[in-house]
Amino acid sequence: MPIIAGIDEAGYGPKIGPFVLSSVVMDIPAKHDNETNIWHILKDAISDKVQKRGNRIVVNDSKKVYSQRNGLRLLEETVLSFIWSIKGQVTRFSDLLRILSNHDEEVFDKYPWYNKKDINLPVASNVSAILNYADLIKHTISSQDANILDVKSIFLCTYEINRQIELKGNKSLLLFNNSAKLLKEIFECFGEREPKVLVDKHGGRNYYHKLLAESFKGCEVTAVSEGNPISTYKISNERRKMNVSFAVGADSKHFPPALASMFSKYIRELFIRLFNAYWQEKVQDIKPTAGYPEDAKRFLCQIQDTKNKLGISDDILIRIK
Repeated sequence: MPIIAGIDEAGYGPKIGPFVLSSVVMDIPAKHDNETNIWHILKDAISDKVQKRGNRIVVNDSKKVYSQRNGLRLLEETVLSFIWSIKGQVTRFSDLLRILSNHDEEVFDKYPWYNKKDINLPVASNVSAILNYADLIKHTISSQDANILDVKSIFLCTYEINRQIELKGNKSLLLFNNSAKLLKEIFECFGEREPKVLVDKHGGRNYYHKLLAESFKGCEVTAVSEGNPISTYKISNERRKMNVSFAVGADSKHFPPALASMFSKYIRELFIRLFNAYWQEKVQDIKPTAGYPEDAKRFLCQIQDTKNKLGISDDILIRIK
């Protein structure tokens, strides 16, 4: 069966809060070998449109599914129903992170808003609804002879973001290098089956050959095409092959990066909930922030005095870029 995969991020642009990158790997029936726009295969359980979802979950670019006004429910129902269909019930944020990222919990020690903090899941939906969606996903995927093989996430909190930018001197390399970590894992785990991977294009970058060659040492990296709207590469060694495309709008045109986008956004939103809860305990009547540049200025101004009294360093709070 062909393997398709997708990678997408959330939180690359903000000044406050974590950066999250996720990958989704799945296999699909051989008759759909060259397809990555597979909503039609899973249409009994999944819609690509919020307004036409009916009794289905929605998978699309997270920016089309989630908004602060509409809340977290649709995003949460999609992410948790997929995880519950694969791993069983996961009812704490810490367990979700452990399943997806296999992270070192000591990374949270320096962040008072994350350290020894947790969130019960779900936060916006309910257990019954997510169990029903999980059963529907499991039945639909199985009936279409498809399978979710793997979901992984990488998250970086502010201090770790700043250190990586200082080390490389370039914020865009933060995005590429962490994407390369997920690509290498897909290559190692599934490369014998020649996966096709779709990645949302990194800003205005059109040329990835040199960066891929540096990341995949010992492999042959061939540029198939480079430019707008897509740059495609073949990566191979004696045992493995992989096709990687960086495409404009991949997270809305192709199913795997769309689902990866939703995982990344959901994880980031839960981190932001912990962050805001901490500061709302410390600063009376402060409005929560999502961490994007303009609102971050307002938020940082409002917490300035309290931050100084608590001795909290800018290095764990504010991104340098």
